[in-house]
Amino acid sequence: METIKINEQIIFLRKQKGMTQEEVASALGVTNQAVSKWESAQCCPDIQLLPAIAELFEVTIDELMGHKSAGGLGDICLKIRNYFTELPERESFEKAYRIAALLHELALTDGYKKYLPWKKDRDYSADEVSQWGLSLSAEEEGCTGRKNNCITFSRGKVEIEPAISDLRGLARNLEKLSHLHVLKVMFTLYDETVGDSGLYMSCEEIADKALLSIGQVEEALKELPLSLKEEGGNCSYRLKESFSYIPPLLPMLCPILPEG
Repeated sequence: METIKINEQIIFLRKQKGMTQEEVASALGVTNQAVSKWESAQCCPDIQLLPAIAELFEVTIDELMGHKSAGGLGDICLKIRNYFTELPERESFEKAYRIAALLHELALTDGYKKYLPWKKDRDYSADEVSQWGLSLSAEEEGCTGRKNNCITFSRGKVEIEPAISDLRGLARNLEKLSHLHVLKVMFTLYDETVGDSGLYMSCEEIADKALLSIGQVEEALKELPLSLKEEGGNCSYRLKESFSYIPPLLPMLCPILPEG
């Protein structure tokens, strides 16, 4: 039987109730430190306290111990959190991406408005899920889009209007990226170095991969946020890590914006 750690259940149930550790401690007649130790897994509640804790959170003891669902989406989220807690560090992002791919498909298929046939036999734990093409959905509830290995979600109910300074910054950045040579260099740097945080490319290497002249590469590099490495008087480059989310995102604009 799959179980959930009791400390994780107490954290989840307390937050679901909107209670602080102090309020839980007061309701149960224990110290704040006791509740803190339960939640940090330093110790477990005394077995005689379990009925009172279950009553406080309005669940059964089985639910408190994780032997039975404590409720819907919250329980699913808790199980996902526990699953990722146990994963090796280098596997977390891959697993998160596969879950996002499933969520995107569910939002567009039988689980929502049936825009696409849901491939119920698809194994998201093993499939090459990046081979998708383009799919988009924009509804009052929210938007989701996918092209190849880029997946986006946004809630329709939450809209934060950008400030004028943000729009000006966006306009400047889009203007820099509007040049073909800049895009070629950016995608070359991304494709060649994204899998190795220690890999840098020289102008000559970039020019060879991007099919540009060295002069064209040097001009394009001036428009990009870069990390530089100098060795023996020679410079090599890679995109700054904080900028590396942009290249996978930009191809989603290709079939959307009108030409002109």
